[in-house]
Amino acid sequence: MIDTLHSYNPFDLLDFAYEFIRNHASSRGLNYFMNFYYEHGYVLILISLFFSSAMIVFIFYVIYRINAIYSNQRKSLKPIKSAEEKKEEAVKNGKWKIIIEHIESENANDWRLAILEADIVLGEMLDKLGYRGEGIGDQLKSVDKSDFTTIDDAWEAHKVRNSIAHEGASFMITEREAKRVVGLYKKVFEEHNYI
Repeated sequence: MIDTLHSYNPFDLLDFAYEFIRNHASSRGLNYFMNFYYEHGYVLILISLFFSSAMIVFIFYVIYRINAIYSNQRKSLKPIKSAEEKKEEAVKNGKWKIIIEHIESENANDWRLAILEADIVLGEMLDKLGYRGEGIGDQLKSVDKSDFTTIDDAWEAHKVRNSIAHEGASFMITEREAKRVVGLYKKVFEEHNYI
C-alpha cells in the first residue's frame, strides 16, 4: 500500500494540467476552451474577484499590523532617562511650579519674586546651553539670534528683572504686566524645552 502523505509530489498537479491542456488542445482544439469559457466564465470571474478582494483585504491587514508593530518598537526605543535627568527635570518643573504659584498670588511682592525666580531659571538654562558670561546680560549678548529666536523676549524680561532688583519694593508693577513678563520667560523656556 502506498502512503499518500509521503508520496505526494506538488509537481504532479502541474504535470496533470499540462497533459490535460496538451491532449484537449490537440484533439478538440481551441473551440473546446472557448466553449468552456463561455459556459463557465462568469463563475471563474466571480471566483477570481472573490480571491482578489480577499487578498487585497489581507494585504491591507498585514500592512496595518506591520505599522502597529513598528510604532510599538519606536515607542520602546525612546531613550530612557537616567535618575539624574529625572531629578533635574523634576527640579525644573518644581521651580516653574513655584513661579506660577507666585504669579497667581494677590500680592505684588510675590509677582516681583516670580520674575526674579524666572530670571534665575533663565540663568540656569543659559549655563546649560553653554553660554558663558559674568551674568545673564553677558550671556544674552553672546547668543546668536538664529539659535535663539526668543532672544528679544529674554532681553525684555531680563530688563524688567533688573528694574525690580535695583528698585526693590518701590518698583511698581501691575498684575497684568507681571503675568506678561512671566509669559515672556515661559516662551523662552518652551523654545528650549526647559519647562
